[in-house]
Amino acid sequence: MLPDVKWLNIEYLFNQFFKLLKKLLEFFIFLFQHIDALIIFSIIFSTILIIAIFVIARKVILLREKRGVYTLIDFLKEEGEPRERATRWESIKNKINSDNSVDWKMAILEADALLDSIFRKIGYRGDGLGDRLKAIEPSDFDNLQNVWDAHKVRNRIAHGAPEMTLSKEDAKATIEKYKAGLEELKYI
Repeated sequence: MLPDVKWLNIEYLFNQFFKLLKKLLEFFIFLFQHIDALIIFSIIFSTILIIAIFVIARKVILLREKRGVYTLIDFLKEEGEPRERATRWESIKNKINSDNSVDWKMAILEADALLDSIFRKIGYRGDGLGDRLKAIEPSDFDNLQNVWDAHKVRNRIAHGAPEMTLSKEDAKATIEKYKAGLEELKYI
């Protein structure tokens, strides 16, 4: 609840308002009297900023060339038409929909290899998908955790015994995680 205000000094408020206007007017008069100095300062400051922009842009271009930065857009152009990319994904889907558990494992291994090749070509460094995933900033890839989870299943398949059991539901869930990552990357 607000306290009861019994009086309000309007004259004081107007007086403060007019003092503020007077200060602003004095400031603008000062600026106009020294407009030549202000123009010279602005020109010098703008020139310095423009030179700094060009120097930084040149260094960024040289750094990108040196590192061989390869963007996702470049990768997708090189990979061909969406129809061609879809063929590879269809092969993975056919394997996951079969009744053979070996096909399910192969589908997971192929999906992992597909993502690994994408991240390698984009420019992430590392020996395998695991190392490349470590290099990705979580804010840059929303499905990072999904792909990590799917990659862990792949590692169990690749490094486990051939008789490792994998249910069809687990295999499909793993492929869905890879699919989410590939969709985010606009591969499929």
